[in-house]
Amino acid sequence: MKKLLLLAIASACSAAVWASPSCDRLAKIADDNGTMFGTKYSFVVQGNKGFRTYFHSAPSNQCKIKNLFVIPKDSVIAYQEFKNENQTWLYVMYIDKNGNDTSGWVKARDFKVSGSLSPAR
Repeated sequence: MKKLLLLAIASACSAAVWASPSCDRLAKIADDNGTMFGTKYSFVVQGNKGFRTYFHSAPSNQCKIKNLFVIPKDSVIAYQEFKNENQTWLYVMYIDKNGNDTSGWVKARDFKVSGSLSPAR
């Protein structure tokens, strides 16, 4: 009886994993099918003090990267847009004050366009 129960649980877990694409697979799908911006737009995080908007490895709530976020007034460069889970996601790069960069997917609703970037002359 225990073996049958374990087999049923294992099968259910396998089906759940199979039913939803992994974050890596979803990131590839988004990369291949998203609307490309290039380095055209800069965005700024909107929200009240204490608000955080998290980076995701793919455009899905299931792919949230724990402890990796930006806060209000932080500025990012958006490269791509993708719609998933009834919301719009942006693939962005954030550069901190030390010049370190972080890239990932963020929820577009947490940002507003702050300007457009022009090519260096």
